[in-house]
Amino acid sequence: MTKILNIGSLNADEFYTVPHITKSGETLSSSEFSVRAGGKGANQSAALSRAGGKVYHAGKVGKDSEWLRENIKNYGVNVDYIIIDPETPQGRAIIQSSAETGDNAIFLYGGTNQALTLDWAKDNVLGSKEFGSGDFLLMQNEISAGGEIMGAAADLGLGIVFNPAPMTPDLAREFPLDKVDILIVNEHEGLDLYQQVYSKDNASRVTKNEYATICKKIFDHLQSLTGIVMTLGSEGLIANFRKGNASREYNLPAHKATVKDTTAAGDTFTGFFLARYAEQCTGSAGSEAYFAAVEEALKEATVAAAICVERVGSMSSEPDIEEVKKRM
Repeated sequence: MTKILNIGSLNADEFYTVPHITKSGETLSSSEFSVRAGGKGANQSAALSRAGGKVYHAGKVGKDSEWLRENIKNYGVNVDYIIIDPETPQGRAIIQSSAETGDNAIFLYGGTNQALTLDWAKDNVLGSKEFGSGDFLLMQNEISAGGEIMGAAADLGLGIVFNPAPMTPDLAREFPLDKVDILIVNEHEGLDLYQQVYSKDNASRVTKNEYATICKKIFDHLQSLTGIVMTLGSEGLIANFRKGNASREYNLPAHKATVKDTTAAGDTFTGFFLARYAEQCTGSAGSEAYFAAVEEALKEATVAAAICVERVGSMSSEPDIEEVKKRM
């Protein structure tokens, strides 16, 4: 079974339910407060495991937050490569969730997630000989040394799946995008990445609504890519994939849902898509069978994300594979 290594963040998520997202200078009272396990890395690992993937999470937690390690272990994630850092405060997220719309606003404190180094990754994870050609590395942009770690993993032959979130102004220079196999972005991340990959002159010629054009241009520019997926919220998704000399474009609608909280919807999508992709799309099947399997993986991930937004929370709102199959 294909192994998926996720070197990613683990956060203590502090949730505040507010009437609406706070404006500049405004003070609001929160009607609910809770602390839960989160972080884009941990959320995606949990989703991968709930979708049936064989996932290993690597990262750090603070000395008072070993419960985060145990939490994703309870989801079926291998946590052998998560260490306790006694010197660094735990990474965390402060999440405002709007009672009116279900939208959220998040700010992050890096903490332990910004205490990762290339040497640590080589000595404790990549040097373990557990992972190699045929396996995948999943990465986000919530840890330090992410670009260096990605490059080292690619050199070992791991397929690279990158969700460049949150976007930063220098991301295209800090990460070796020419070594990425599958890129998963939302429309905002896709536009930002396009403007970094291309010159500002070229970027200015594309309007924000021309997401299909943006997606295809990134796909054509980064020849290492096997696929790019751009999620568009309630508008569904667009994607481009290739196998050999053949390529396929996808334009799929969103699955209907009553939105309560959008937290972790993108992480759920990423986890479910990669779990199914690793299971069904990595063999030697012909291009038509491959493209059909990619479409099924995209559809399953879309349904999983729809279920997620119907619930409040991050990791705890992610469905399991049986729920998704039943909804499909």
